[in-house]
Parts: sequence; C-alpha cells; structure tokens
Amino acid sequence: MPKHFKRGVKREHHFLKGIERPLEEIARIPGVKKVIPGRIYASDSRGFEIKVSRETTTGLKLIAKSDGSVQDVFLVVDKANRERVWREIEKKMRGGKG
Repeated sequence: MPKHFKRGVKREHHFLKGIERPLEEIARIPGVKKVIPGRIYASDSRGFEIKVSRETTTGLKLIAKSDGSVQDVFLVVDKANRERVWREIEKKMRGGKG
C-alpha cells in the first residue's frame, strides 16, 4: 500500500472529528480498495453521520458530517461491487458509528 495509507485509509489530509474509526471499518468491507478523505467544508450540521452520496467513475462518494463540518470521502470500488458496498455502508452507518 502507498506510504500515506494506513488500515486502508489515506492519511495525507485532515479528518473530521470521530471519522477515522468508521473509515477504517468501511475500508475493511470486501471490494473497497481505497478510502480517500477529501475537502472539509464548514456547515451547520449537528451530530455525526456518514452516508453514500453517489457513484463516481472510480467508485463511490461519501459525505461525512460532524458538528459544524462536512467532509467528502471517496472510495475506490470496482463497478461490480459498488451496489453491495453501498448497501453495506448504509447498514453499518445506520446503526451508529459501526
């Protein structure tokens, strides 16, 4: 795995508070090749939530929300596995942080 990856999650950029452990859990889902956190935006969000927002050319895009901030998270997932991975993420995140 490239040097900035640890437990399947890219560690080159900042993370929202409380997001590292759920991303590591998502990285362990069979079919998820990489988890790449993206930009962090200010928002009026409250609480903690991770949900799949859409499919991308290389996998899936997630939106993570944590008290006052939102972060894009990109997953590299083969096309054949995307629907199953999407369902697994929704199932895991519905029950809280894992």
